[in-house]
Amino acid sequence: MTEHADLLSEFSERAKTENSATALMEFMVRRLHESMARYNWVGFYLVDPSDPGVLLVGPYVGSFSPNVRIPLDTGLCGAAATNAETVIG
Repeated sequence: MTEHADLLSEFSERAKTENSATALMEFMVRRLHESMARYNWVGFYLVDPSDPGVLLVGPYVGSFSPNVRIPLDTGLCGAAATNAETVIG
């Protein structure tokens, strides 16, 4: 298996037993950050339930503090969310 496939398998298994989506996301960002040195920041942005035009930072690990709120029409994260596509920058 490739490194990505191994991680995906690990995440799938963990998802079967984790008690919350937040705990699963925290596990995933830690494992990605530990295993893939080329990423200096790994994290999730989630749509703000009280303002669907804004992303809120979720679990993350990395070398810098992210923006806590990002409008959907701003930057790579906003573009990824708006277009429902992965953006690696």
